[in-house]
Amino acid sequence: NHGFEGRVLPINPNRETIFGAKCYPHIESAPGPVDHAFIMLPTGGVIEAVRQCGAAGVGCVTILAGGFADSGAAGRRRQDKLVAVARDGGVRLVGPNSIGVINTLAGATLSVNAVFEMPGLAAGGLSVISHSGSLLGALVSRGQARNLRFSKLVSVGNEADLGVGEVGDMLVDDPETEAILLFLETIRSPNAIACMARRAH
Repeated sequence: NHGFEGRVLPINPNRETIFGAKCYPHIESAPGPVDHAFIMLPTGGVIEAVRQCGAAGVGCVTILAGGFADSGAAGRRRQDKLVAVARDGGVRLVGPNSIGVINTLAGATLSVNAVFEMPGLAAGGLSVISHSGSLLGALVSRGQARNLRFSKLVSVGNEADLGVGEVGDMLVDDPETEAILLFLETIRSPNAIACMARRAH
């Protein structure tokens, strides 16, 4: 819908096509390289999927599922294992519990938020980092009506690996980002956020 010109490679062992696109049974069977994988599996399948992404040379993975540090002590242990597997495979993580990553200027919309089904998503200079995935959809839908235009939108979720400070630091160096908006429910890494804010200033 938004003009993405790169490859989209659905991975599902139970289907031959998804929305008309050829489907691959495993990430290893898809033609690489793969820059970014969006894992939309139940919690129990996430760690193995990240392991497979690492083996296939995927650089970054966004994880939709919750049930990690957001769900108590057992979930925290599960998240620690997830991070260890990712590091062993050289994979950076967005999430878990992330609704996705959007780059409007590239037309890249890795998200399950229904608002991004809208055609003609207008691009601009505002980038957003949010703990709330739902808020991203609300900002875009209301912002479009008020002539606000967005560049990058990142739902960081649990920040198991990449957090607000690190994502924000990348956006400070992004020539397409004029201002960075934050929606924070907690501050997990105050030093990283402070460093990013000083650089942004």
